[in-house]
Amino acid sequence: MAIKNYKMSGLTCEGCTCGHCGQPILIYLRCLEGVSKVSPDFNLDTVLIEYDQNVTSSADIIELVQKRGFQINEI
Repeated sequence: MAIKNYKMSGLTCEGCTCGHCGQPILIYLRCLEGVSKVSPDFNLDTVLIEYDQNVTSSADIIELVQKRGFQINEI
């Protein structure tokens, strides 16, 4: 298992900190094959993702999220 932290825009809307805006992408991340845990930090616009390196990679996760129209970078 690998655990990596990502900076991700779109987790909250301007003025919001509840994370309601980011729920669709967080649900999408949780449904990706190999991803076992997704822990967002709405104040920092980061998300910690735990995944099985034998099934997916950090590059795969970044590519799939970007295809959904979100900015994401490993930090």
